[in-house]
Amino acid sequence: MQNTTSLNDLYADFSAGLLEKREFEEAILKVIEEDIQRLSGFDREDQGDYFSWLYPRISRAINTYRETGASFEAYIGSLVYLTAKEYRLRQLRSYIAESAAWITQIPDMCACENEPEYDECTVLAPEKPAKLKNSRQLLILILKCSSYVSADFLERVSPRLGMDPEVLNGMISCLKEQREKRESEINLLRESANCQFFRCVFYERTLQYLPHDSIAAKRLRGQYARGRNRLVKMRKRIEQQRPDPTNQQIAELLGIAKGTVDHTLFVLKTRWNRKHNGNILN
Repeated sequence: MQNTTSLNDLYADFSAGLLEKREFEEAILKVIEEDIQRLSGFDREDQGDYFSWLYPRISRAINTYRETGASFEAYIGSLVYLTAKEYRLRQLRSYIAESAAWITQIPDMCACENEPEYDECTVLAPEKPAKLKNSRQLLILILKCSSYVSADFLERVSPRLGMDPEVLNGMISCLKEQREKRESEINLLRESANCQFFRCVFYERTLQYLPHDSIAAKRLRGQYARGRNRLVKMRKRIEQQRPDPTNQQIAELLGIAKGTVDHTLFVLKTRWNRKHNGNILN
């Protein structure tokens, strides 16, 4: 450390009782401040953060220094060099983590931006659904769309189905409970996938700052490859998850075969597609 004040002299005064510890610490920080300005990459804001982070280490260094081997000035110089390097590394890790966190939010931000706009008239006054002659078809369709029907609608439609409103509400409530359970499981899986994606981005960004042939880089590339493979598997699992009631659940609720539910929904879907293709069934 190059400065006009010798840290060795200051330490001698402190050892002789001419300086209080607080005064000694302030004198050391003043000397360090003159030297830290020579280091590249430290602006005024960084200096303030660095000194607030360095101060407790200086206090401990004074207590742990022993007058054997290196001088006090060399001892403090090594401390400043190592802590400055560690501080810059902490800053770099923080920057990488922040960048990775922003990247993980990009898909959600794009999804929000690409959400379709709904016409207020269409939402408030939807098209009147076509009447179905088969009441069981209507019941299966209602159960399949159980998350989107209101209590008022169920009360009005139950007479057409020949069912007690309480019975129909009980079926809907059962399916909604199952849906909430599946949504909770899917959300946990999505959260795990987001954490894994964040981890992969962090690995990828960190590799940019490591020597290509270093042992740390080789180890990190292995972790990155395993992390990406795990992320792909987690995303495939998420794609296969559906919160809506399954045909098997509807069949068990109605006490009928699953094939009956499959066939009914296939017929309704076919009619819907034909209607919107201009071929309305008579």
